[in-house]
Order: sequence, then C-alpha cells, then structure tokens
Amino acid sequence: MIRIFTIFSLILSLFFIETALAAEGASGPKKISKVLWYEGHNGLLVAQSSMSDLGGCGKSSLYMLEEKHAYFKEIYSLILAAHISGLPIDLYISGCAESYPRIQHVTSTQ
Repeated sequence: MIRIFTIFSLILSLFFIETALAAEGASGPKKISKVLWYEGHNGLLVAQSSMSDLGGCGKSSLYMLEEKHAYFKEIYSLILAAHISGLPIDLYISGCAESYPRIQHVTSTQ
C-alpha cells in the first residue's frame, strides 16, 4: 500500500512541476503587431505576430504589461520603439495579469 501511495505521489508531483513550468516562457524574437491601451485595464496590452498562452491564463491573443511593474516606463519605451521600427523583440511571460499572460521581462537584440 505504501508503495502505491509513493508511486501516486511521484506521478502527481511530476504533473505539478510540468504545470508550473508551463506558466512562463519566452515568446521568442517576434515583431509587435499591436499596442493597445484599453479602458478598464491597468496596463498596456501587446500583441506579437504569433502568440501562445505562455502564462497559462487561457488567453493567447494579447499579453499585458502592468502599470505597477517596477520598470513599466522602460519596458513600455522598448516595446513602443520595437513596434515603430518593426524590429523583433523577445517578451518573457510569467503568470497572469487580469487574465492575460503577464510581461515580466523584455529583451531586444539586433
């Protein structure tokens, strides 16, 4: 009986590890296709050329940069510059903000 419980616990813990890892990730360098300020949201909504639900939030059409982010102004400037110039940018997503995948970090390389 203890052996069955141990095997069950191991399988269950592997499931939770996989779920936790799926709740974040990098978008890969992609062009910004849309920058949206929308009344009722507390942050910037961003779309890239092809997206997925990296935050595990159930949405894959927009990512959110929260206004309360410690580097909001700097990240917003980088996103806007990438959007205007048409250069790709890599967004690192972690968790959710208002049911949207939450932008945590941004990387711009050329």
